[in-house]
Amino acid sequence: MPEANMFVEKRIHPRVSVKIPVKYRVIEDQKELETVFERKKKEQTTKTVDVSLGGLYIVAETVLNIGSILRLDISLPGRASIISAFAEVVWANETGGGLHFLAMKEEDVDFLKNYLGKVSDET
Repeated sequence: MPEANMFVEKRIHPRVSVKIPVKYRVIEDQKELETVFERKKKEQTTKTVDVSLGGLYIVAETVLNIGSILRLDISLPGRASIISAFAEVVWANETGGGLHFLAMKEEDVDFLKNYLGKVSDET
């Protein structure tokens, strides 16, 4: 009898398929001190493929390294201010990577939760 390949879902939070603009920058050195101009040169703009309260999947033009920490600026529709977060790359391939949120303000988590609930209800 052939061995069955079963997929076991490990995510705690359901993913919502939604494209949201995101800017990100890889944190290369914890002690890095850079000018605003130098930081801007390292920023990249992309979009999400899906999002949950636990993380997101982004499209990236360059290959992301597993274990890298990214600084994210997330632009959600219906919100004037940017959501800032730190996330770890937990998987990556040639088209992008899966990120796990490490830190985000509580009010930003609440807004994201409400936004994802609304988007889920619309689909």
